[in-house]
Amino acid sequence: MSLINSESTLDEINETVLNLLNRAGNDPKSAYRYIVFNTISEDFPNTRYVVLRKFDKKELELYVYTDYRSGKVHEIEANPRVSILAYDKQKKLQLKLKTHAKLHYKDEVSNHHWNSIISGKESYNTKLNPGKPIESLTEGHKLKPEIDDKHFTVIILKLQLMEVLQLNKEGHIRAKFDFENSDQSFLVP
Repeated sequence: MSLINSESTLDEINETVLNLLNRAGNDPKSAYRYIVFNTISEDFPNTRYVVLRKFDKKELELYVYTDYRSGKVHEIEANPRVSILAYDKQKKLQLKLKTHAKLHYKDEVSNHHWNSIISGKESYNTKLNPGKPIESLTEGHKLKPEIDDKHFTVIILKLQLMEVLQLNKEGHIRAKFDFENSDQSFLVP
């Protein structure tokens, strides 16, 4: 079932998609909860899935959590441009987002989010850095003696550009929303 059809206006498409992102930040069952997160490393784009923790519709900001020691943090420090890809298989709706990332580490934002986490704090408290080679699987799961927010980081992604592609038997629909320049248009699919 398509969310967007040939009668949908650009404003309706924009509102629909922003509402989907807003829902994804609150609903673990949302198709857009797990998003493909792309940074730029020294020689290749670097891609991984992350969890969308929150979407601020008014500010057009996506929130993601990570460990400060992870590779994505260092890549963002070198180049804060991050692209996101998300797809709802049932609705056949693809979202391609271009964002500007800002890291929040040991500040008011990260403290607020750390205090709101009910479970999963141990994910940011491994003894070893994420991505470090290990001899055995058990090494990778060893935790620091005390669970704290020492490495907890919030990444806020400011949405700059959004492309929406609705696959549809009657004809695919593609639209672009440039939030920096307040511009929107349909595109050839």
